[in-house]
Amino acid sequence: MMRFGMLKQFGWVALSVTMLSGCSLLGGGTATTEPRQDPLIGQIIDAGTQQPLGYPQLLARAAKADVVYLGERHDNAEHHRIQLQILQDLIGRGLQPVLGFEFFDIGQSGYLSQYVSGQASLMSLGPGSKLTPEQRLRRQLDWEKRPDQEWNFYFRLIELAREHQLEIFGADLAPSIKLRLSRTDMEQLTAVERQQLQGEALEQGVYRDFMYRRFTDGHCGWGEEPLLTRLYRTWRERNYRMAASVVAMADDSHAGPVVMIVGAGHTEHNLGLVNQVAKLRPELNQLNIGLQQISIEPSPLSDYLFDADDPEQALGVRHDLLWFTQRQDYRDICAELNGA
Repeated sequence: MMRFGMLKQFGWVALSVTMLSGCSLLGGGTATTEPRQDPLIGQIIDAGTQQPLGYPQLLARAAKADVVYLGERHDNAEHHRIQLQILQDLIGRGLQPVLGFEFFDIGQSGYLSQYVSGQASLMSLGPGSKLTPEQRLRRQLDWEKRPDQEWNFYFRLIELAREHQLEIFGADLAPSIKLRLSRTDMEQLTAVERQQLQGEALEQGVYRDFMYRRFTDGHCGWGEEPLLTRLYRTWRERNYRMAASVVAMADDSHAGPVVMIVGAGHTEHNLGLVNQVAKLRPELNQLNIGLQQISIEPSPLSDYLFDADDPEQALGVRHDLLWFTQRQDYRDICAELNGA
C-alpha cells in the first residue's frame, strides 16, 4: 500500500515527463556516484551491419538525408553537445539545415522564427520592454521556471539557428491538448479540440504492446486502463502532429535536411514519428540517429539494438545508427520507491 500510495503521488509527475519527453527517467540498477566505464562509449554503430561507423561517414549520410532525427535523452548534456556538433558540421558543408524541436509546439514556432530573424520589436512599451531578446523568448516559450541548464541545452541550438539564419519550428501538440488527451476519452473532447487531432482508430499489435510496456515501466510497473489507452492515444497523436510538421518543412526545404531534436522514444524501431513521416511522404530519405546512453549495468550490444521483450525481433533495430554516451545519472527511481 505504501508503494502504491507513493506511485500515485509520483505517477502524474512521471506521466508528464514521459508524455513531454518521449523517454523514461527511470534506470535499471542501483544508484551509484561513480560513472561506469564502458567500451561502447563514444562508438557509433550502424545497426544494419552491427559494425562501428566513423563520424565522417555518419555526417555524409546525414548530409544526403531529407530528414535526420537526433534522438536524445533530454537531460543528457553529451547528447546536446553532439547535436550541436552535427548541426555545425552540416553547416560547414554548405548546407542550411531546418531545425525542428519536439520540446516546442507548433503554436510557438512564430516566437522561434521571430527570434532567429533578429528583427527588433516595434512595441517598446509594457512589462517586457526591459527584457533581453533571450529573456523575452524564454518567457514567450514558457520556460522561465525550468532550470537554466535545461534551457541552455536548447537555447544553444536556437542561437546557432540565429547565427546562420536557419529555418526553425516547434513540432509538437500544444500542452493543453496533450493534457486533455491523457486524462479524457476522445468522445469527451470538444469539436475544437478534436479538430486539432488526427483521430484515427488505435491499431493493435506489437507496437502498441511495446508502448504499453514502456508506459508501465515509466510508472514503475503501475499500468491500468483507461490510463494506458489514453497514454497511447496521446503518444500517437503527438507523432501524427510532429510528422505533419516535419513533412511540411521538408516540402519547403531546398538547402538542407530537416533536423529533428526529439526524444529517442519517438523514433525507436523506426516506428512512431519515423513511420508516420514515411506514410505521409514515402519518398523522403530519413536517417534515424539514436543518441544512446549506456545502461546502468554492463550490457551486450544486442540489448541496445533490439527490445528484450521482442524475441522474434519483429520491431526491428531501435535506430539506424546508435551513438553511445555516458549516462547523465545512475539513479533508479523505482528502486527507491520499492525500498520506501
